[in-house]
Amino acid sequence: MPMSDQELVELFHDVARASHQREVRNNDALARGSGQSRCLLTLSGLGPVSQRRLAAILGIRSASLSELLGKMESRGWISRTPHPEDGRTYMVELTEEGKAEAMRHRSAGNSASGELLAALDSDQREQFGTILSIIKQHYQELNKQQQ
Repeated sequence: MPMSDQELVELFHDVARASHQREVRNNDALARGSGQSRCLLTLSGLGPVSQRRLAAILGIRSASLSELLGKMESRGWISRTPHPEDGRTYMVELTEEGKAEAMRHRSAGNSASGELLAALDSDQREQFGTILSIIKQHYQELNKQQQ
């Protein structure tokens, strides 16, 4: 008998919750700083970027990003310098220490991803990716309609 929509959604949330709990147990420091981790990994792929553009890429408010960057700056992971053309914003880039931390986070993420998907064969992974992409696109369209 097929699962109901509610059962499928509950199962999805159960898997997400179990994955997060395992991540916390396996690497508490990385799990607690998931916003910082996401920012580190994004910056490692971009190089120097304006704070305004980084907020847009991460999809967070400028004030939230400022707070996040303040924490990262105090750890020595990023540097902020005035934008050369627009003095109202800053350029953000990883320091050498930040690049090393980003590599550490990427490695931990790769390990967690492999563990999460280890139960799936290659065809199932392909199906899973397709289904998640469809759901993501649907939510993006719903969000556009609400704006």
